[in-house]
Amino acid sequence: MEYLIGFLLIVILPASIIVNIILLTRGINIVKQNEQLADIIVEYDNREITTQSNLESMLSKMKEIDIRGSFESDDEVGAVFSELKETIETYKTKSNNA
Repeated sequence: MEYLIGFLLIVILPASIIVNIILLTRGINIVKQNEQLADIIVEYDNREITTQSNLESMLSKMKEIDIRGSFESDDEVGAVFSELKETIETYKTKSNNA
């Protein structure tokens, strides 16, 4: 019985302490990585919101410039105007659905 207690104290206890220290440091590293990834996700979300806001601002400025509808009704310029408008609307729809 004394040999068993001695074995536990000499071999298993230090091994258990070492394994616990390794697991603790790995857990801390995983938490740090998780926090970094969460920060990156927030940054991308903010960038998407900014992009959508910029596109909506562009569309309103385009409409403001074309008060009389002359660009929108012109064949060549109107096609580009319509394409830009559709692109912005498509982006808005996709970002709202995502």
